[in-house]
Order: sequence, then C-alpha cells, then structure tokens
Amino acid sequence: MNYITCVSPHLRTDSDTRNIMLDVIIALAPATLFGVIIFGFSALLTIAVSVAAAVLSEALYCFLLKKPLTTGDLSAVVTGLILALNLPSGIPLYIVALGAVFAIVVAKLLFGG
Repeated sequence: MNYITCVSPHLRTDSDTRNIMLDVIIALAPATLFGVIIFGFSALLTIAVSVAAAVLSEALYCFLLKKPLTTGDLSAVVTGLILALNLPSGIPLYIVALGAVFAIVVAKLLFGG
C-alpha cells in the first residue's frame, strides 16, 4: 500500500481572506444588531469607534512603514467588531480606541497574529 504525502493544506478552496472575513462579518451581524437593539446608541458608538480605530491604525501603520495597504482584506474590520462585541456598551471610547489600536498594531501587525 502506498501513501501519498504532501505538505498542507490538503483541502483547497477558491475563497480568499476577504471572502472569509466577509462571511465572519455576516455571521456576526445578528449579534451586532441584537446588541444595538438591547443596549442602544452607546453600543453602536462602541462598535463604530472600535472598527474605525482598527481600520485607521492598520492603514496608518502600512502608510508609515511604506508597506502595501492591507485594509481591503477586512481583517481589521473583523478585529474591531469582535473587540467591540466583547466590551461593555458604556465603556469610555478612548479605551475602545486604544484596545483596537493595540489589537491591530501589536497583536496583528507586529506579531503576525
């Protein structure tokens, strides 16, 4: 019996990072909508600040280091959205922004997370 060995990934698909991240955003949409309905404008503001800070910090990082702009893959949007959904709705917005910047610059861009 012969075994065929090769390097991973063994399953291949035509999906790219942008399509996968868009699927994640769509999957998080009901929870996001429910959170905004239950907690109101403060939850919407928390989400908006988190996503905006994540995307802007990634764009600024890429611009300052003269790297290709990677905001088009929507991973910064997903990071900001997941962060916002884990924070309380009444949290000060500067903490939300600092958390998003840290998540993008330190965790994602510097350490490749």
